[in-house]
Amino acid sequence: MNPIFISISLAVMADILNPKTRPLISVLSLNLFLCSLAWSDPITTSRQTAVVRAVEEVRPAVVSVHVTHREQVFYRSRDPFMDFFFPYYRVIPGERNRTSGGSGIITEGGYILTNGHVIGNSRSITKIVVSLSDSRAFAAEYIDHDTSFDLAILKVEEDDLPVAPLGNSDDILVGEWAIAIGNPFDLGPTVSIGVVSAVDRDFQEPKGNYYYRDMIQTDAAINPGNSGGPLVNAAGEVIGINSFIYTGGEFSVGSIGIGFAIPINAARSFLEEIRRHGQVRRPWTGILSLQNLTPLLAEYLSLSSTDGALIVKIIVDVDSPAYLAGLEEGDVIVAIDGEKVRGADEAVRLLQPFRVDEECTLTVARNGGLENISLRFGERPRSRRRW
Repeated sequence: MNPIFISISLAVMADILNPKTRPLISVLSLNLFLCSLAWSDPITTSRQTAVVRAVEEVRPAVVSVHVTHREQVFYRSRDPFMDFFFPYYRVIPGERNRTSGGSGIITEGGYILTNGHVIGNSRSITKIVVSLSDSRAFAAEYIDHDTSFDLAILKVEEDDLPVAPLGNSDDILVGEWAIAIGNPFDLGPTVSIGVVSAVDRDFQEPKGNYYYRDMIQTDAAINPGNSGGPLVNAAGEVIGINSFIYTGGEFSVGSIGIGFAIPINAARSFLEEIRRHGQVRRPWTGILSLQNLTPLLAEYLSLSSTDGALIVKIIVDVDSPAYLAGLEEGDVIVAIDGEKVRGADEAVRLLQPFRVDEECTLTVARNGGLENISLRFGERPRSRRRW
């Protein structure tokens, strides 16, 4: 029976019954009436969970990114004579448009954070359009990408844009809720949920053009099109930028519960670089060449193993960070910020995430002993090589 009908009936009874029972029946009637309001509401408070509130907070600031590229292609000739006599050599150059896409998040000032691989080759871009969950669509300008991380920045010159609140990826708890928001297959904003499976995941080998370090691992499904979208905690804060999934094989079979996101603190550092300088300043160490150690070299340098990266050549001038730090040719880098270096490639990988004016500590083997040297990264001069 409807609680509203019961509460009205009790209210009527309270008027006609003994005055001593009237207060008790009135209280019971009031409680039933309040219950009836909750019963008649199709969405109860118990359904308004932290996850629902987090999605409501962030989803308006998630955009779908559509990038149009103009690229060169080669077509086979349709001339029967040429095809017969020159079947493998008759090609005609041409051009075509190619569209790629993914997701992104709007931050303060109309800047949009996304993945570098969502944008692709910036030289061939002809148009970028971003669409919001409220059906608005805007032209976006490509600003820059980060060669150290799979990150890129777009800019939209519009007012009244929703902004995603950025959290702190240094205080993530393994096991806490993780919500992936994106726009897979252009279906519109979609949500998948899981937990933070692990943090500080490193990949020794590059994936495509990027090294991935200190990644957040989650079992929230990161589907095609979610790349560049936010990974959100239960407080409604963006803690990562969804980047890729691991499928356990050579071919993509969709999400199997192992996805990875770039920590938002790394993305925030990239964003601040853009806001302050208008571009990403390229870091420079002044180290020109690193080399793996051979057993013969290790023996010559009185080292017990071949772990480490031998500094073969550095730039020797007053602007060289390596020279200013006191590094010398013949030094062997055995650790960077306490992390062991096994070879030259690993040293490059560990140095790559640092930005201009940041510092790291190099542990170097020199003259039979170990020394800790503080290296401050400079901005790479145009005429210099990267390292």
